[in-house]
Amino acid sequence: MRVVGLWLAILVSVPFVVLAKSTVATGVAILQYHHIGDDTPRVTSVTVAELEAHFEFLAENNFTVLSLTEAAERIEAGTLPERAAAITIDDGWRNVYSEGLELFKKYNYPFTIFVNPKLMAETPRLYMTWDQLESLQNYGATIANHSQSHGHMTWRLENESEAEWLERQRNEILAAQAEIDQRLGQQPKLFAYPYGEYNPQLAELLVEEGFLAFAQHSGPWGKYSPDGAIPRFPASAQYANLETLKTKLLSLPLPVVQSKPESMIQSGSEVRPTVELTIEQSEQYRLSQMNCFYGSSVIQPQWSEVGDGLSRATIELSSDLTIGRSRLNCTVPSAKQNGRFYWYSHPFVRPDENGRWPD
Repeated sequence: MRVVGLWLAILVSVPFVVLAKSTVATGVAILQYHHIGDDTPRVTSVTVAELEAHFEFLAENNFTVLSLTEAAERIEAGTLPERAAAITIDDGWRNVYSEGLELFKKYNYPFTIFVNPKLMAETPRLYMTWDQLESLQNYGATIANHSQSHGHMTWRLENESEAEWLERQRNEILAAQAEIDQRLGQQPKLFAYPYGEYNPQLAELLVEEGFLAFAQHSGPWGKYSPDGAIPRFPASAQYANLETLKTKLLSLPLPVVQSKPESMIQSGSEVRPTVELTIEQSEQYRLSQMNCFYGSSVIQPQWSEVGDGLSRATIELSSDLTIGRSRLNCTVPSAKQNGRFYWYSHPFVRPDENGRWPD
């Protein structure tokens, strides 16, 4: 959704400089894939050649590729390497096995496949079998939860109360996890939101049930990333280009300690929300150099200090939210590491007049 080249060319300073005592914090760039192949929808596909180029880049540039569970442990312990990445694949399409198996064998990286057990049963010709998934475990795969049926989880049924909706989603999540564990042995409690869509209630539910939950807004995973809304970088289609993807792989987590609005799901009338980010000050970057991007617009935040080594950025969108999913990306160049950027992404969903939006 954003053109990285534009970000690198337009780094506008404003007369507000923040310096503090924090040390540099590394993060984990999580790559998100769906299909592997050249005969599937391009918007969710990476070719075998593109995927191998990504894997080769990680190997040649001294990245440590971590499983999601090890990444979580190392973020908690503060022991991440300078360059860390993780690999995730959503939906469990059959071409992940047929086209990807030799690459998985060759590179032996840990990776996570998020699956929908109900869809696997209903349309077996499209999805990997449980035997194929079990085979991929021998080459680094963790098999994780993408819900039973890949629905828009924030949507309520007609006349459904909030409590009824939330219980339905709990059942959807736990039933999928139970089948995955029954088929493949107990797996880590990892969850990827279908379409990357969530709200605070869903995030809280997943954390209460012991899951780490992953969305689809950009940015590296760091110590301030909420356990119920961990970002990933899409790496298919136009995002597969290594010229822009390498900037994302090298990005650092901007330490946003609080953000508003709290929910990515906006009301139908909220077409231009104001975003507020409370950010930890650091000598590792100058917040005066932060630029935010929505569509083709470059936005400079308005700043205020809030004490305790924190600053608040207020960001006014310059255009209305589009119907469906979008995101605001904010980057700050590192003052210590040339070519690296601190990165934060705020996702949005704007519904149509019927309270819905396209897949």
